[in-house]
Order: sequence, then structure tokens, then C-alpha cells
Amino acid sequence: MIEARRSGRKGPSLTDTPRRLEHPNMNAQLLHWWMRDYDHVFVVLNPFFRVPGFTPETTAWGPLRSEATTPQELEALLESLGGPQPDQAPEAFDEIIKTTGQPVRWDMIAQALGVSDFRHFARTVWLWVIGAEPPDLDATLVSRIARHCRNEGLYKPEEDWLPLVLEPMLVPYLEALGLDEVTLWDETRTSSLDCPVEAFHRDEAPVALMDAPISAISAPGLLLSWSQDQVTGLLALTEEMRQKADPARFLEGFWAGAGTSSLVLDQPRTPALLH
Repeated sequence: MIEARRSGRKGPSLTDTPRRLEHPNMNAQLLHWWMRDYDHVFVVLNPFFRVPGFTPETTAWGPLRSEATTPQELEALLESLGGPQPDQAPEAFDEIIKTTGQPVRWDMIAQALGVSDFRHFARTVWLWVIGAEPPDLDATLVSRIARHCRNEGLYKPEEDWLPLVLEPMLVPYLEALGLDEVTLWDETRTSSLDCPVEAFHRDEAPVALMDAPISAISAPGLLLSWSQDQVTGLLALTEEMRQKADPARFLEGFWAGAGTSSLVLDQPRTPALLH
């Protein structure tokens, strides 16, 4: 078993986090946000995925969404759930996802549904996953995506932080960059852990911080960051790191343009998906 080791330094405080480690503010233009530290941003789509032997219909997994807005309503919801649910995921399901999960590309699902407007498809997936219902939501497409996932036994893309099924996918990319070790960060960048790249291998337990989910991965010339209510990671790169290895060879996504904001799936123009 490969173990990550805690860095000998404390993470930066909320007031002195360097821009090279920060996730962009809401609606910030990505290339401008990181202009002093990085030259390119590749938007990584968190994959849909299968878990052999399990389906979302028989084994629920992911965040529980509710209309509860007060402590009393939340307490009532928890009481209504009672004990273990029939579709409750088994213990160590996180590890099962990492070791056996099979990523499925967004463009394959769009193709299966006959959707040619990828921007519209991607935005609809994002809104569906986070449970948002704006007035212009394409409810028909949401129903088609949900039905396809049920029929194919697909789990939704993970949101908010490093997806479990993505961990093994990062290994060949990080190795192509010549990296042996990266640093894991929490959302506030106050907790960090130095982690060998081997720990992302499929046969290893999920990488983890002791007290928080993983919201970012960094190395010299690179930052891969996730944020709440998003189903994408933002991979910021120097020109040197881009020349070492093209992330599009390993991960599904698209390059940010001059006007691409941190709300990457809510853009006015269609992203150029790389195959």
C-alpha cells in the first residue's frame, strides 16, 4: 500500500493563498485570473461511470438533495430516512468505484442521444447533476439523459471535488509530465498533503486528506482545481507543461478561450471539445 505523507509546512491561510493555488472567483475569466502563473487552462469533464455489479437504481451513491431549509426540516428528513435504506451503498463503495469503476465520456452519451449541440448538452448535464432548475432548463433533454443513464446503469458525474473514477485516469497524464509526486489541497487551501503519483493507481485506496475532501492537485507549473456545484476540473498549465504532454490525450475536455469564465458550462459560445 502506498501512503501519502503530510507536508512539513502548513497550508497558506485564507488571506495569503497565492493566486497560483486559488480557484477562480465566480465568473472570473480563467486566463486572466491565472495570467501571472499559467498560460493555458484545460477544462476537465468529470466522467460518467459504471460500477460492475452495481447500478444507481440498486445502489444509490452521491449527495442527497432536499428542499429542507431549517434545522427542524433537516431533522425531520433524517428521521424519515430511518435506518439503512434498501439501495444504500455498501461499505467501502468509494474504494469499489476507484478500483472497478469504468469512465464513460460525455461525448459518447451525447452521440448516443443524437445531440449535436455539445454546449447545450454539457450545460444540461451540469444543471441536472447539481439539481438546478432555471427557467430555460431543457427538461426534455434532462429526461432523456436520465433515462439513458438508467438503461445503461450509469452513475452521474461526481461534483464538487476530485472524482474517484478520475484518479486512475490521472496516472498516465502525470507520468507523461514526468511527475513522481503532487500536492493535494482542501477547498480553502489550508490543509495539504504530498502524495506520490503511484497512489492514484487503480489498485490503491482512494487518495484522501485527513479532514477534508480533495479540491485541488498541484505541482510546479500545474494546478487542477474543483469547486462546489461544478462537474468540471480546471487544469491550469504553464506553456512548458503543455508542451510536455497534451491533457486531451488522457482526459475528456476542452481548452478555455479568452472569454471563458469559471462557470465553464454556462458560456455563450460552444466549447471546442477535443477528442
